[in-house]
Amino acid sequence: MVTVRYEHQFSYTIDPLVGPIPALQLEIATPEGARWLEAEACLDSGASRSLFDGQLAFALGLDLLARHTMPFLGTAGTRLNAVMHRVRLRHDLMGEFELEVGFSTAPITRNLLGRDFFNLVQVGFRESQLTFYISTTP
Repeated sequence: MVTVRYEHQFSYTIDPLVGPIPALQLEIATPEGARWLEAEACLDSGASRSLFDGQLAFALGLDLLARHTMPFLGTAGTRLNAVMHRVRLRHDLMGEFELEVGFSTAPITRNLLGRDFFNLVQVGFRESQLTFYISTTP
């Protein structure tokens, strides 16, 4: 049997439209870290890449259309284009991470932390207790 130890425990956030979701409060910045903005992102093991609303890119001073675009496909087959940018993510307890994320070219209902983020940390879920766990050592 394998035992996994987690450093941090978080409660799910209650979304008024869909109920409890595993969302993480964090800050996002350009790689230079000149301006940090607060953001909430849902941990999504079904997403291969992390995706943030394009309005965040504008607020960070990024040129949303200056980089290469990548299609993101939803489970219902919907297609959304996103522009890829390197960013820094910061959390009070877990520190900082650098990651290339997509910024949507159309509005989205929630930001997503996908499996690219999961490659940087160890994540566990306990749905029955509406909690998730993260260790910064993957």
